[in-house]
Amino acid sequence: MKTTSAFLLFVAIPLVAISGLETDIAQENRVILKSAWMPTNEQTAKALKSIQVFLENPKNQDEWSANQIKQILANTSKYRVQFIGVIKNDHKLLHCNFFPVQSRGEFDYFKKWKEEEIFVCDGGFWFWQIDYDIESGDCTNFSSNGEG
Repeated sequence: MKTTSAFLLFVAIPLVAISGLETDIAQENRVILKSAWMPTNEQTAKALKSIQVFLENPKNQDEWSANQIKQILANTSKYRVQFIGVIKNDHKLLHCNFFPVQSRGEFDYFKKWKEEEIFVCDGGFWFWQIDYDIESGDCTNFSSNGEG
């Protein structure tokens, strides 16, 4: 009994504490697309950490967006992400485009996802985007696709 308690205290609980986009989205489900500038793996990792903080503390979001964020957080391991370096007003941003991993045995509608940006209308929380500011570390422009 003491061994089980010690295991939970020192191993299982810390593993739960470190879950999130950076640990839940497998490396094979991430890609840096050719774009205006090429982010590094370190920059994409920082982006995922900042996005996780944003999702856990969504400020100034309407009720619909807040509900979408709750569903995103419940499904973090089920996403792929494209990192796209954009320049807006002479400022580097990392546009992060999230969409679902195909289920085993299911047809992959996004076969070229490692080469081309994915654009989808509808789909709700399964398709969402956010920008990460390289200099400030801030996350802006969160959007989740509508459903309809």
